[in-house]
Amino acid sequence: MSSAETYGRGLTLSPLTAAERAMVQVGYFGLDGLDTLLPEGLSYDSQVMVTGETGIGKSIFAAQFLYEGLVTGDTCIYVACDETPDTMRQHMAGFRLGTIAYERIGQLLMVDAYGRELSRERRIVPEPTKLDEFFVYLKQTVDEALAAHRRVRLVVDSLSTVMAVNTPTDCIEFNSHRLRYLRSHRVLTLDNYVAGVLDERTMAGLSHAYPLIVRLAYHGAATERGRYIQLGKLKSGMFSATERPFTIDPRTGIVVR
Repeated sequence: MSSAETYGRGLTLSPLTAAERAMVQVGYFGLDGLDTLLPEGLSYDSQVMVTGETGIGKSIFAAQFLYEGLVTGDTCIYVACDETPDTMRQHMAGFRLGTIAYERIGQLLMVDAYGRELSRERRIVPEPTKLDEFFVYLKQTVDEALAAHRRVRLVVDSLSTVMAVNTPTDCIEFNSHRLRYLRSHRVLTLDNYVAGVLDERTMAGLSHAYPLIVRLAYHGAATERGRYIQLGKLKSGMFSATERPFTIDPRTGIVVR
């Protein structure tokens, strides 16, 4: 039986009241130049695939997505697969958003799927490449977040690392099951994938499960490479080939031009 078959310094902004949170039915990335392309926002049963090379800015993108969630009252989950959770804490501190206060009140849940037995985090995934185990730990954390009666958003950074040693069939079945669970529980999900880790056929199979895909890439010669972003709605067949340039500001993150 395949593993995929076994799954049965905080801001000074005033927090939203319970009534205000209840009125918010959609979420945003927290990037002005990108959110304008989604005037109706993202429903909380949406899943987003973010792809790009190492160093292109996927983790910064994820940090802004989490930042947006925290300041609008969401419970946010960050699953660190490529680096320790401290790296994300440093990203968010660069935006002048300390995470400790949010972690103390349970609004930000950090999961370490990188450090394993050496981790000092409260929540760890001992063997993240075992897809059934990864799903069990993820589900436990999501259930914990949902118990707070807040909207929930999730980031996995990056999912390709978790899948790398598994077969394409197991990866696709696991992810389909995982996304179905997240969709049914209305968890706004952002999954990072490092380009080149998984083969093209596996990536193509995985991509069909996502209603929205964000591509981050380099453009131009190696000595003068710029960055660009593309946003596409795969299921509607409306993936845009428009390349929107972006830069990374150390204080504000990704700036889409």
